[in-house]
Amino acid sequence: MVQVQPFRAWRPVRDKVHLVGSRSYVSYGQKDLAEKLRGNPYSFLHVIHPDLGRSVHLSRSERFRRVRRKFEAWCHEGIFVREEAPAFYLYEQLREGLSSIGIIGAVAVQDYLEGRVKVHEQTLTAREALFKEYLDATGINAEPVLLTAPDVPVLEEVIQRVSATRPHYDFSTTDRVQHRLWVIDDPDEQQRVTEAFATLDALYIADGHHRSASSALLASESGAGPEDPRAWCLAFIVPRSHLHIYNFDRVVTDLGGLDLHGFLKSLEGVGQLKRLEGRPDGDPRTGRVFVHVPDAWYELQLPPLEGDFAPEAGLDSARLSREVLGPVLGIGDLRTDERVSFVPGILGVEELEDLVARGRAKVAFHLRPVSFEQLTAVADAGGTMPPKSTYIEPKLRSGITIYSLLDR
Repeated sequence: MVQVQPFRAWRPVRDKVHLVGSRSYVSYGQKDLAEKLRGNPYSFLHVIHPDLGRSVHLSRSERFRRVRRKFEAWCHEGIFVREEAPAFYLYEQLREGLSSIGIIGAVAVQDYLEGRVKVHEQTLTAREALFKEYLDATGINAEPVLLTAPDVPVLEEVIQRVSATRPHYDFSTTDRVQHRLWVIDDPDEQQRVTEAFATLDALYIADGHHRSASSALLASESGAGPEDPRAWCLAFIVPRSHLHIYNFDRVVTDLGGLDLHGFLKSLEGVGQLKRLEGRPDGDPRTGRVFVHVPDAWYELQLPPLEGDFAPEAGLDSARLSREVLGPVLGIGDLRTDERVSFVPGILGVEELEDLVARGRAKVAFHLRPVSFEQLTAVADAGGTMPPKSTYIEPKLRSGITIYSLLDR
């Protein structure tokens, strides 16, 4: 049984929400961050970085305290308002006609600790500790963990019923994404949501492994009981049918000392290699990879899997590393080898062609997206996916619903 409950969010006032909501702070370089701060006085980035460029001499704990003070100042100013009673939030993103919709609520940290919130990535202890310290010092969680779940008919009925009403927020951002949010404050609807999640054996982390681990670390170290807000983690839970999983393609800057002819001959030694007549139309089939070199596309059939193997070993990203990136190109660690980079599949194969045509890559590999079933199979088995195996939509905005760790 999964425990999910409503909470009293701090939210931007309606006329400023389109200005407050920001992309995750880690997606900004220093130059872009400075420009955002100069150009938008209401961006939530001002709360996260209240002293950008002037905080080098400050200790980390002092920087976090200043985040808290900035947040409190915005609450006092009326930029954020507090929900009068606990609520769930139905949140939708629309991009080019494609909808991602789900429930924002608080998920019990105990479910994470006991394996009912399942992971498929390893976390770094230092990052866990850093974000735990941030949560403890600031007292706020403003960026939900993205979780996914099997479809539940009762939950789908709630989504359809609530989304047919007028949203509380309805705005678009400069990346051409429409955002809509509904406040679910009706006790009967809240009960349906809670009971729907209680029927599930598990939720699965789609994005936010470090944030989940940090919330668990804070709860454990503080001895938080069930009534303590630190025993709960802010989450956006998207049912399977509303989650969109894309591939991460690989591009490599050299051919491992081979010329083009030698590289293609090496691929022929891996599996059947067939030249395509033009740009591939769609994704490759499972067990196959599209390969792009200057002026040509190929389809490579990877060797068949034999015997018993872990779910993560059967992913095409793992098979590509095992059969091609390692033995042919000499790429041993995708996390550290600077010759390989990753392109979100949402950009399409045109981006791969452009990188190769401009000489920024010698070869590009287009992979089939990981399926929901593959993702859950890896997590259920306690496995770990290769780096950059999935690019998942939606990408959440920070500062739209803020969970207080200090009080109910």
